[in-house]
Parts: sequence; C-alpha cells; structure tokens
Amino acid sequence: MITLVRIVFLFLCMVIGRAQNPNPNQDYVESTETSSFYTDSFAYPVFMDNEMHSQGTIGYKFDDKFMIELQNYYDTYRVFDVHKVSLQLKNYVSDKLYFVNGVTMERELDKHGAITAKPRYLMTNGVGYDINNNIMMEVNHDLNFNKSNLGAYGMPSLLSIKSKIKF
Repeated sequence: MITLVRIVFLFLCMVIGRAQNPNPNQDYVESTETSSFYTDSFAYPVFMDNEMHSQGTIGYKFDDKFMIELQNYYDTYRVFDVHKVSLQLKNYVSDKLYFVNGVTMERELDKHGAITAKPRYLMTNGVGYDINNNIMMEVNHDLNFNKSNLGAYGMPSLLSIKSKIKF
C-alpha cells in the first residue's frame, strides 16, 4: 500500500510540475510579445484573519524608453478594505534605470457600516532600477494633496522603498 501511495504521489508531482512549464506553441505567447500592451498581477494567499492583498497592472509601451501603467491594489483587512488606483508614467534614462511620475487615489471601504475617511489623492515621484528581468527595486515619494487621515498611513507625505521578485 505504501508503494502505491508513493507511486501516485510521484505521478502527481510530475503532472503538477509539468503544468507549471509554459507551452511555447500557444498563440497567446506570440501575440503578447509583438504587442505594446502588457499585464502583470499577483495576490498573496488568504491569511488567518481573511486578509488578502492583490495588485494588477495594465501597461502600454510607447517605445523602449517610455511607458504608462494603470495599477490597481486591493487589500482586505479585518474591519475595512483599501482600494488604490494609480496612473504612472515611467521614463527609462538607461537600460535599467527609470523615473516614475504619477497620480494615485486611495480609499477605505468599511465592512461594518462605520463612516470612512475621505479618499486620499497623491502625487508620486520616484526612481527605479531593474536588476534583471525578474527583480526590480523602486524608491517613491508620495505627496498627499488633501491631507486625509486614511488609516495608519494618513500622513502628508510618505517615502516608500519597494522591490518585486517574479518567479
């Protein structure tokens, strides 16, 4: 019986491992490589308190040095959700170094009927560096226009350092 379980487990591991490899013969791979539009997204798993954090990006490359991105963040917490929409321009000054400018709207969505704060409107300026195709680092300064006290991050300005690893 143990041998049968091991064989089934090994078979399932091989099937799941093969499912993770992209098939280069599919049509959508060829169409996305020639298109100037691109998408990117991720989501963390649901945590113990039913928290979930997700982000999606739709972008358009005007040329190799200039692009525009529409980013959407949605974070769920115990008592409220946070929705953030950002429109950013990226201008590459070298192959890997770029500047970021944009505007952002962030709002709090209450789950239990309480009065929520007014949305925050931010202007973002920053610099980023693509270490390689799968790793990026970025430093941003967010300037809050309307000084809304949204949650713990309701401050007039915020300096953030972020990185992303794709695998």
